Amino acid sequence: MSAIGHSAAKRVVLDGCSLTCKVLSQLGALGAQISIEPGAMERIKGARAVVDNLVQRGFDEGHVAYGINTGFGLFADVIIPNNQLAKLQANLIRSHSAGVGEPLTPSETRRLLALRLNVLAKGHSGIRAETVEQMVAAFNANCLSVVPSKGTVGASGDLAPLSHLALGLMGEGLMWDPDAPGQHAPAKEVGWLVGWLDWRVGWRVS
Repeated sequence: MSAIGHSAAKRVVLDGCSLTCKVLSQLGALGAQISIEPGAMERIKGARAVVDNLVQRGFDEGHVAYGINTGFGLFADVIIPNNQLAKLQANLIRSHSAGVGEPLTPSETRRLLALRLNVLAKGHSGIRAETVEQMVAAFNANCLSVVPSKGTVGASGDLAPLSHLALGLMGEGLMWDPDAPGQHAPAKEVGWLVGWLDWRVGWRVS
């Protein structure tokens, strides 16, 4: 269950199941904090173990897993060598960061990040627990990527915004400057507050 304050969401524990629209709205406010429920974190680690097992054992035996050691879409039959897997994930983020228009407000971006973390808390993605922890730290430090309000890639409708959300946390693109409200700054000058998402040591990070 989400831990909710009486008048505002000061501290919310995300478990992937119980986040409500009301609490999500409150999470847009500066000062609201989030954490991941311990059981949800165990699910995240369990799903990650499946991915690590594929990489460490299965791929050496010639097995493939879509989007982990293959290309995407029309390139699904292209096998990516193990030493290029992290680069594959980073390049996917970069290629989909193609949004345009006015950026989402910091409050809207906070809600977007909280929504993504709530989905990841379900434990189905294969993301590293350390990456989730860095994303939580970014939310709590108000360390937010600049996300254009228009543009998408694919049928799901959210790949471009989510790519921009991750791009800043990789140290690329723009972020909102926590020291100058309403102003942008290069991500490399802001993200040091919480540390970069490290795509170099993982696969299937999104």
